[in-house]
Amino acid sequence: MVALKLVLGIVYLIICAIIIVLVCMQESKTEGLSGAITGENTESFYGKSKGGMSREKFLIKLTIVLSVTFAVVAVILSVLMRAGI
Repeated sequence: MVALKLVLGIVYLIICAIIIVLVCMQESKTEGLSGAITGENTESFYGKSKGGMSREKFLIKLTIVLSVTFAVVAVILSVLMRAGI
């Protein structure tokens, strides 16, 4: 059981690092104060990708999958630590 906790702890740290990198790689959804003042919208209807998997969609889906995995591993580690095994 000690080996299981060690392996899950290492996986947990790796997932943490990957999530941090993925979030930093994603583009901001807002334009900040300048976009609010001018009311400009840089994306047009035709500029958005249709159907296929764009880089942004891939990063978002990967972030969601890793976040759920992060939560599951955290719960498992918590149960193992509480059991004292």
